[in-house]
Amino acid sequence: MGDDRNQLVPCSTGDSPYSNNSLSTVQRPLQSTIFCYNFHTDTLEPISASSTDYQTHASRIQRVGLHQYLFEHTNTLLLLEARQSHTLNFSVLWLRTVLQRSAVSLIWRQSIVNWLIGIQRKNHMKEEVAQHCVRLLDARDTLRGHYDRDYQLRAMGYFILVAKFHNRIQVKLEEYSRYSANAFDPRDIGHIVRHLFAELNFDFQLALPQEFVELFLELNSTETCKLNEPKIRALSNLFIHVACIQSWSSCFNASLLATSVLVLSLKFMRQIRPEIPHLNYILWTCTYPVELVLGLAGYIAMIVADMPGEPTDRANHYFYATKLYNDECHHENHFNLNHVKTFCREFVQGSLVNRQIALGMRSLVSQQRRIIEQSYFTPHPHVTLTQTTPLLNPNPNNALRVNNDTPRKPFNDQPEQKQPMRLTVRAVLAAKRFGKQVMERRQNRLRQDLIGVA
Repeated sequence: MGDDRNQLVPCSTGDSPYSNNSLSTVQRPLQSTIFCYNFHTDTLEPISASSTDYQTHASRIQRVGLHQYLFEHTNTLLLLEARQSHTLNFSVLWLRTVLQRSAVSLIWRQSIVNWLIGIQRKNHMKEEVAQHCVRLLDARDTLRGHYDRDYQLRAMGYFILVAKFHNRIQVKLEEYSRYSANAFDPRDIGHIVRHLFAELNFDFQLALPQEFVELFLELNSTETCKLNEPKIRALSNLFIHVACIQSWSSCFNASLLATSVLVLSLKFMRQIRPEIPHLNYILWTCTYPVELVLGLAGYIAMIVADMPGEPTDRANHYFYATKLYNDECHHENHFNLNHVKTFCREFVQGSLVNRQIALGMRSLVSQQRRIIEQSYFTPHPHVTLTQTTPLLNPNPNNALRVNNDTPRKPFNDQPEQKQPMRLTVRAVLAAKRFGKQVMERRQNRLRQDLIGVA
């Protein structure tokens, strides 16, 4: 069968139709394809060897020379993403769950994620720690019937493991106990960490959105225009953390979520720095339509636009995400949070983005699920990958338009007209506010019970 590193075999860990042993031999050749996103026309097309400027585009994204390791590392992450089925398993579970019945537990999850981002900020940990923890938590525990206290303890256990994986910072268990307001004894925390480490069987490395964002920014940087800068990364982190707080974030591949965040970040940056090129390149092993990318970006922008000013209450689910952003950008007027919210509000009102949001999140998750099934599971068994690093796809037959349903607009077109938010979008925002009210009432009841006991 060849080298095991080169075989596309899903390593499932959840209750999914793809977690049975009968699929262990279902494999296919895996190739990465360069896609070009045009910010002028909002189109997304693969770059094929038949195009006249193929060599220019390919040499730019491959970073031929001393920096070619960036291209190879991106392909390594794409291969890791393709071999794991955490995203597919969770999307199946998320689509099967009646979210109205799980509203309280999902609101509790939002509070837990906000709390973890706060611990990351306090200890100056790397940006991807909370993201990594959330992906592990969703893959194994979210929507699986854990009690609130057990769920929080397991979340802390994942966070400690991931923090040790990404950082050299050693935080004592007594300190983590204080972070939980002494709800957990240090011995309980140590026990759950050892239990989860054995449960994961030393395998907790995942492809993360932040890693893809940094690689895409670096691959698209030139000598005259550097994109991988602290402020752009801080803006991308804000969008990623806002997405991670939502339960649907783990339903999407990290490379797709990173692309949507990249579109949002660079569209905002082009208002400040017009010299940023309108053509940017990304690498995928799947073929995602531009509507899916913009729909996911629109949902993130909608949440940011609906945030009530700069949160000042720690109970607000976006308190620490905005704190992290302001730590980096508070002294820059152009990067003011209110400017970001204004941009997001205008982005959501675009006709194509508005239409995708109106279809609902379940439609986007279902679309991503179908793409993963078609890309990573084929009816032809015993087909293996022959090279470790995924290759570019030079086949002219694959040079099909990704956005056939969206006609290409000429460069001299007038700017796209803004449309008012549709009724479905307003209903989504109203549902978010209702969920927040439910959580506040629940917290008030808990406070009253504690006062009564005292």
